[in-house]
Amino acid sequence: MTMTLPPVAKSFHTFCKKCDADRYHTVLAHTTATSAKIECEVCHSKKTYSLPKAGGSTVKKRATSGATKVRKNSHADEYNQLMMNRGDEKGIPFSIRTKFELDQKIDHPKFGAGFVKNVLADRVDVMFQDELKTLIHNKQ
Repeated sequence: MTMTLPPVAKSFHTFCKKCDADRYHTVLAHTTATSAKIECEVCHSKKTYSLPKAGGSTVKKRATSGATKVRKNSHADEYNQLMMNRGDEKGIPFSIRTKFELDQKIDHPKFGAGFVKNVLADRVDVMFQDELKTLIHNKQ
């Protein structure tokens, strides 16, 4: 199976060395057919992302101070768990005029079902199946 780079301006989940955690990164530009410049959506560090080599495993391991950590996509697990527990719950239709609260399930016309993970006065971070999006809310 041939892998391709995510499109420019698209977010995807990968490991951030500065945050030392799996985070969403935005693709800034494709530098070659197999690498791209990306930016962490949390710490805003910029780095080069390269497609994994063929035959590599999907679970990566890195050594830190003698211990081995196994990386996995915790976002997908958390989303799937929420959908298993609250999938039948009716989501609130998304509108920028609606004020959302933490852990509410929303129904977005483009991104589908999502769960509010962080709330600010005018923005919410919503976890969707494929990515975490920051959306405007509570706009009067």
